[in-house]
Amino acid sequence: MKTVVITGVSTGIGFAAVRVLIPKELQVFGSVRSKEDAVRLKKQFGEGYVPLLFDVTDPEGIGRAAAEVGKALDGEMLGALVNNAGITVAGPLNPSPGGTVSPAIGGEI
Repeated sequence: MKTVVITGVSTGIGFAAVRVLIPKELQVFGSVRSKEDAVRLKKQFGEGYVPLLFDVTDPEGIGRAAAEVGKALDGEMLGALVNNAGITVAGPLNPSPGGTVSPAIGGEI
């Protein structure tokens, strides 16, 4: 079975992507930030959907989710990664002083 990881599946484009892929018999890991969304989506999409509970700004949460997906893949290749989740940061999107990247850009890299 092909496996896909999609970030930000609670609503919008991420949710729509899960809705399209599940009937194609793909295993879809989808990230959500709340336990309520994880339960709701698991109930709606069934066995083909595996919720990943983390925020894209949390490196430790991302690491745990990556380990969970890696274990599930059991040596197989990931079919696709859809980086849909985003963050909102008030202020300019240009690079910050000192060569660092604005969090609004860095969160998407």
